Amino acid sequence: MYCGTNPTALLNQRQLAEALFRLMEQKPFSAISVSELCRAASISRQTFYSLFDSKESVVTYTLTERCCYAPETAGEDACYTLRQMCADYGDYLRSHADFLRTLVDNDIIYLLYDSLYDSLLDCGCFLSDMSAEIRAYAADFMAGGFTSIARTYIRTGAHTDPTLLDGLIYGLFNGSFLDK
Repeated sequence: MYCGTNPTALLNQRQLAEALFRLMEQKPFSAISVSELCRAASISRQTFYSLFDSKESVVTYTLTERCCYAPETAGEDACYTLRQMCADYGDYLRSHADFLRTLVDNDIIYLLYDSLYDSLLDCGCFLSDMSAEIRAYAADFMAGGFTSIARTYIRTGAHTDPTLLDGLIYGLFNGSFLDK
């Protein structure tokens, strides 16, 4: 995926992302070809492949650029608690429910996992006192759990009371539901 600063390339990335999500309002992700996406964005296939590897990477771009769960923006505290992280993720679910619904409806919610994993590892406040290996295991576990929670949240209508949702996320991650 293109990561440079060329304004034209950045504009083309946004156009492709917007076109993909417009097309997904009309048909499933799996039925959209790269050629069709390029036509909808008025961008050549050559330009597409200079910016993205695949349609999936367009979704990943959107997750990274516009719909990113970024715990590091939640606060500057040296100690970012599990409770804070779970509450922040509940806020993320509520504020991005429409986008997440598109991912669930198109069976591409799995793409959220990589975005979450990278976001956690990039966060300076995520287990900053632990080794890189432990942080990687923890990010993997949290990203998998967060992705599953997002899928269930959307499948159950995305109407869970915010206090209940935040407590549920926290209870799942701190293990309190398993100790009963």
